[in-house]
Amino acid sequence: MKILVFSDSHDYCDRMINITKEFISKAGTLDYIIHLGDLVRDAQYLQEKFSDIPVLYVYGNCDYSYNQREYEKEYELGGKKFFILHGHTRQVKHSPDSLKNIAEQKDYDMILYGHIHEPREDYHCGTYIINPGSISRDRSGMGKSYCVIDITGNDICANIIRAERMF
Repeated sequence: MKILVFSDSHDYCDRMINITKEFISKAGTLDYIIHLGDLVRDAQYLQEKFSDIPVLYVYGNCDYSYNQREYEKEYELGGKKFFILHGHTRQVKHSPDSLKNIAEQKDYDMILYGHIHEPREDYHCGTYIINPGSISRDRSGMGKSYCVIDITGNDICANIIRAERMF
């Protein structure tokens, strides 16, 4: 199973569309797209463009024009448990410790979050904690980025990719 993860796109839809097309061209398949908020309308646009690929998303702090907002969701994909969130409600900008607490209390295989516009990878109590960075406005100096998740059998692998370097 192959999953693309984007966050903090802030209306940079063309970049996500090009990456998705290029990924499908090279990998041959794509099972899910996950968007971690800011902006939810970008995730909805991806769903329109790739109607055969499920797009899972949460709302971010800049998605204030919506009445119903789900900032956190749980999914089971490929036999793995995911917790996805934007992150602003858990103060991840100051510290990822709240996500480590979640990893200690729940049995997730992977926690995916955004908000900080910086790619980060951590492993805590058997849980991968991944921020793909921002596909629009990087704050880390690494450049715009996203994440590719591959689930094969019992194995799960996540790679943060610089947007300038497709794969």
